[in-house]
Amino acid sequence: MDRAPLLALRRATKIYRRANTEVTALQALDLDLSPGELVGLLGPNGSGKTTAVKLMTGLCTADEGEMAWRGQPVALGQHAAHLRELGVLLEGRGASYERLSTLENARYFCRLREAHFDRGHFDALAALLDVPDIHAPIRQLSTGNKLRASLLGAMVHRPALVLLDEPTLGLDLFGVERLEALVRHTAQGGSAVLLGSHDLHFVERLSQRIVCLRQGRKVFDGSQREFLHIDHAVLLMLDCGGQPPPALPASLNVPAWQAQADGSPGCWQLPLRDHAQVCAVLAALQPSLPAQRGLQLRQVSLRDKYLQLVGDTA
Repeated sequence: MDRAPLLALRRATKIYRRANTEVTALQALDLDLSPGELVGLLGPNGSGKTTAVKLMTGLCTADEGEMAWRGQPVALGQHAAHLRELGVLLEGRGASYERLSTLENARYFCRLREAHFDRGHFDALAALLDVPDIHAPIRQLSTGNKLRASLLGAMVHRPALVLLDEPTLGLDLFGVERLEALVRHTAQGGSAVLLGSHDLHFVERLSQRIVCLRQGRKVFDGSQREFLHIDHAVLLMLDCGGQPPPALPASLNVPAWQAQADGSPGCWQLPLRDHAQVCAVLAALQPSLPAQRGLQLRQVSLRDKYLQLVGDTA
């Protein structure tokens, strides 16, 4: 993007020390977040997603690295004035007070950040999230509605940067749809949004840009279109019942069969370039198909590229 980054991380490194063991949770991470961006942060458990969010919010200190906020240096992993401009949901949990209502929590968190409480803005966010009762104490709400109240509290002060770590946990299908509407509304208002999630479909629907971590290192950072740009657009999956896959003529110029990504025994997959190649391969397979247990064709998805990047750690 042409705009200057709102937040910039450089060589951010975090090492956890447990007894006599060192675990590198994050290693030399560079990350820029710009106004209006919707960024999906992907990675398996232990890849460093939550640690990156904690460093940005001062919840843990860094061993190495630098951070800048609006172009000005900020001590990485330390409390600073930029925290007033953040909205955070960490590991699918909010920071609501159970005895207070959704409305009271929102007022309180605005005061805590020295921000003006705009009742009209609050009502608009509550409508987007379809919060059922803004006056009921949080303790009386269901798990999903507690999360909606926390999301409202994280965004009511119009944060410049929203950090959402596993925001779909505890939400039903309708709740996820409401969350998507809120996230889009927030980004359209000029805020940067970072979505850390294992819900690949959620990230795929929303994110313009994908950042993928593996074992604490960044293995991809680019647009979703670049992320999904794979030479092969279709996967042919064949269940051979434990037998080797049928041989294909060399003239088809297709890759070799691969063991299916989920490790199913006797199941193979073949990446194919386009519709014409699919037709040619199916014609070649036709004589052997009666002996197979199953066949499936599907478009290559964000999940396929994600598994390709993170490998056995997913």
